[in-house]
Amino acid sequence: MFEELHQKQSQWTVPDRELRESLRLAVAEVLLPAYRSFVKRFGPLVETGKNPQKYIKYTAEDLDRMLGEFFEGKNMSETKR
Repeated sequence: MFEELHQKQSQWTVPDRELRESLRLAVAEVLLPAYRSFVKRFGPLVETGKNPQKYIKYTAEDLDRMLGEFFEGKNMSETKR
């Protein structure tokens, strides 16, 4: 689901630099602590199961880096990985 969200949000443009950074920060303040908590709590359980990469695809640092691409107005080909 995050890939889909990342692709859409990266295409949106917020020309005001200060507002763009405030939006990214607001998202990060909610998303990153929740994701870190999920990984800490369920990571060991998921890692011993089948297909762990299906459930924990990114590190918190990956998500933080990807959030930095939000609201940049990138086209579809630039946001695909």
